[in-house]
Amino acid sequence: MIHKMKLNESPFERIKNGTKTIEFRLYDEKRQQVKVGDKIKFSKLPDLQEKLLVDVIDLYREDTFENLFKKLYTDEKEISMKTQGMYTIYSPEKEKQYGVLGIKIKINVDGIKENIEKFIPYNEQEEVEKRVMLNYINDFNDVLTRQNEYGHFTSSSFILNKERTKILMIYHKIYKSWAWTGGHSDGDNDLLYVAIKEAKEETGIKNVRPISNDIFSLEIINVNGHEKRGKYVASHVHLNVTYLLEADEKEEVHIKEDENSAVKWVPIDKILEVTSEPWVRDRVYAKIIDKMKRDGIVK
Repeated sequence: MIHKMKLNESPFERIKNGTKTIEFRLYDEKRQQVKVGDKIKFSKLPDLQEKLLVDVIDLYREDTFENLFKKLYTDEKEISMKTQGMYTIYSPEKEKQYGVLGIKIKINVDGIKENIEKFIPYNEQEEVEKRVMLNYINDFNDVLTRQNEYGHFTSSSFILNKERTKILMIYHKIYKSWAWTGGHSDGDNDLLYVAIKEAKEETGIKNVRPISNDIFSLEIINVNGHEKRGKYVASHVHLNVTYLLEADEKEEVHIKEDENSAVKWVPIDKILEVTSEPWVRDRVYAKIIDKMKRDGIVK
């Protein structure tokens, strides 16, 4: 069963980025219908346009918010602060009338799992990494946010020009190499949307379309420990899916200063020459180029 609920921007974004995993509500008639295994579609206020589908994985029922928070937390100051915060939303009278409910949730990944399951591997590498990705989805509650420090989903793209002779690439500051575009899911379970969004943000192009809505390539990429925005990020893996996009080579481009220092169209036959990351060059870019040639997408 899918339940519909509205959320203010702050809690909506915290669920999306993985820092909020329990939603607190009155145990009213609507919430009494919620069961473990159900789904909730949250709509972000004020315009209700952005949606987030989550799975209900546990329920915590208590008579008061204070007792509920005592059940879940140990810090007295935090318990008091959270209790008072709930009283700015719900009155003590409503709390007494209905009791309260904590709904433990995780972002729904059914669509991602289905897309990976139907993906046809190109070689043994993709066969193994497809299996590992599906195991990862089954083994972890959170595979879409950076809160999972072992690994999380990312979405990348090869952006081809209309003539299918060049790829739009960025010079990545961390990896010091010409690279494809892409980024973290950060809680968004529409990975094609993520690939298009990152392509626009990192290159400045405004008009990008998918050549296909299907995943074109997948790969598990090791990320060495590094500093980002002044904080150390431990080594982990990116569970990456790749899409093929198309854009007009004549459209204006610009850099994304916090991530790259240059943007340019690179002829496909020069891609492997300008890339200075050996594993990515040999195991990812070379594979994608070979697959595009096999499928007749490029010559």
